[in-house]
Amino acid sequence: MKKFLYLVSALLILFSAVRADVYLRARSTTDPINAYGQNIPAREIISEQWIANDFYLQKNGDLTSTLYDIKKNKIYLIFHQSKSYLELTPPVDFASLLPEEMAQMAQALDQLTISVKPTGETKTINNINCQGYKVEMSVLMSPINMKVWASEELPFNLKSFIEKIWPEVIKLELKGNDKAMAELAKIKGLWIAYETQTQTMGLEINSRYEVVEISKKSPPPGIYSVPADYKKKDKLSMEDLQGFF
Repeated sequence: MKKFLYLVSALLILFSAVRADVYLRARSTTDPINAYGQNIPAREIISEQWIANDFYLQKNGDLTSTLYDIKKNKIYLIFHQSKSYLELTPPVDFASLLPEEMAQMAQALDQLTISVKPTGETKTINNINCQGYKVEMSVLMSPINMKVWASEELPFNLKSFIEKIWPEVIKLELKGNDKAMAELAKIKGLWIAYETQTQTMGLEINSRYEVVEISKKSPPPGIYSVPADYKKKDKLSMEDLQGFF
């Protein structure tokens, strides 16, 4: 009996190790904004990313999730507040998902321009050696300046993910077009941290992002599926956009 229990325990440990996926936890912060007499408080969101052989999941607090089913070549944008989701086939044109009242924004996203230049700077962030990049963007006549720290020297082998899946993830994150995304290919490796400064309508908005943990963990049950009670839809709503902009 003891030998049997030992064997079962060993198999369970082995099974857990085999199922362990790469887990990333990141912190996003936005500085407070004083806009036309209204004070918008600082915001912090803790996001989680799970990278498996067949799936990728990014969960942004309780607002949204992005699920990539690699075998099916499907991306699911999941909205937890409205319990709804969109099913997309990459490459994704984010502008085409916007509601009609956002036609001006859709046109602006089509005209988004991006310029990327390596800075030659290096920095160690949470024990990961990173390279620096200067990113300049322009959308709706509003300049957006970013300083990105990216790395190919990761504790786990994510080469396939970075080459095939990561470009679509960044494309959705920045709502960019194919031409703009080709410029972003100059950034080598996984984005570990970045700072963003946006000038719009006389306001300056500053935000930061940093990966604070990268490890291997066993994913929670059912994490790589859309909740059964969520409803499928074809377009984004104005409510949905609050979680994406």
